[in-house]
Amino acid sequence: MKMNKKVLSVILLFLGILGILFISVYLYITDSHNKDQKLNISVIVYGNNGERWATLKNGIEQGAADYGAGVNFITMTTEDNANEQKKLLKREIDNGADGIILAVTDSVAMANIVEDISSKLPIVMVETNVDNVNGVNYISADNYSMGLNLGRSVILNNDGKSKVAVIMENHQRSSVQERFDGFMDSLKYSDYVIDLWERDESDENYKDDEDLLKFIQHKWNSNGADIIVALDDASLEAVVDASQTYNIMADVYGVGSTRKIIHYLDYGVIQSIVFQNEFNMGFLSVQALFRTNEDQEERLMTEIEFRTINRETMYLPKNQRLVFPIIQ
Repeated sequence: MKMNKKVLSVILLFLGILGILFISVYLYITDSHNKDQKLNISVIVYGNNGERWATLKNGIEQGAADYGAGVNFITMTTEDNANEQKKLLKREIDNGADGIILAVTDSVAMANIVEDISSKLPIVMVETNVDNVNGVNYISADNYSMGLNLGRSVILNNDGKSKVAVIMENHQRSSVQERFDGFMDSLKYSDYVIDLWERDESDENYKDDEDLLKFIQHKWNSNGADIIVALDDASLEAVVDASQTYNIMADVYGVGSTRKIIHYLDYGVIQSIVFQNEFNMGFLSVQALFRTNEDQEERLMTEIEFRTINRETMYLPKNQRLVFPIIQ
């Protein structure tokens, strides 16, 4: 009887070891299969300045790591070429992208292709939405409120300065247009004279992107301005470069948070900026891609936070986290 109990114990121990080995092998095979089936996210953003999107990219990569997904991050060669962006979208889908995160270069021109893709593949819009397309996740700060806050900064910090120039670039994107609307509404009951600086497409002298600096110099020499306002990163950087290159003596305000913008804010070349939490925008865009089919039936606009800061407030602890997210 004792021998039978010993034999039974040995048999049970053996079976237990076999069970553990079986489970281990199963989990290993399953894990290897999951790795082989890793989802691929294609991120396509406008503009050729990869540094401008560094914080967004960091947020997307963090989100993708949580899901074990791969990320292919693609910048364009221009700010406003919708045809180029359409070709990049087609290429990524043909190459097997499982989901798309997109910052559209043109809200109207990109609407049809976004609508078509959304019926076949998960797609999330970041910062800028497309016009008249329902059922697509959109993640951005409140761009109209960003414009309002930028206008309030101008009003609060500029007693006695009367002429404001607004750089009219990239208004084909809904985000920029909404910021413009908010900015103009904030100043409509003030005594400021508003001058809209917009390049004429027929003028060959200032047609290319690199000619924007010369255009700003020309407008400032011709019309003058106490204050220059830019509503996106690329335009704000151009104003800074023009002011440094051509000694333009005007206060500068704008939307953006690239390293160059933060540097010139710290050195007093820029008086105030408004910027959105692009790390969260990137992280949440990945979460939106991985929602279940049931969740996807109700697609919503997700608002992220934004901040208005100047040289005095940029180093406050609550702002440092957003101004220097990658460093921290």
